[in-house]
Amino acid sequence: MLSKPDQAAANVEQARALRAAGQPYREIGRRLGLSSAQLGHVRRTLKREKAARTRLRNAAPQAGDADLPVAQAALPKGLRRILTQAGYRTLGDIAARLAETDDRVLERMPGIGAHRARLVTRLLDQFDLLPGPSDLQAAVEQLFPEFSDAPAPPPQAATRCGRNNLPRSTT
Repeated sequence: MLSKPDQAAANVEQARALRAAGQPYREIGRRLGLSSAQLGHVRRTLKREKAARTRLRNAAPQAGDADLPVAQAALPKGLRRILTQAGYRTLGDIAARLAETDDRVLERMPGIGAHRARLVTRLLDQFDLLPGPSDLQAAVEQLFPEFSDAPAPPPQAATRCGRNNLPRSTT
């Protein structure tokens, strides 16, 4: 059985998917079996997230999900406060920090434990800001160009050198 915070995070994720499919909040509450308080939490969280995206798109139309402010993300209030006090302004800042260091950097911060770190990584994963299978695919394609969708560059011709006409690689 999930703990209450884990269940709340799971409800928000499922409701986000249902809301993107055009379901009204009343139907989301019925499908997920949410109480009115739980549905209110989901509604407030998703509305905060949508309002942050709208403000960001109006201010900078070319901005992406990585530019969403942490202070307006779909995270609990205390966690948003801790992250902003630690100097993380956007979700991209957190994703960049996680990409350059180990994954446990958030857990080591004061006031953030394993559960809160999982909430942050789930949110970053929701916006495709974490390195994942696409990065693995790019690494495999770099090692084995025959697996890529793009045509491979033509092989470089070997040049002849010296009196023996031995091939010399140009790489």
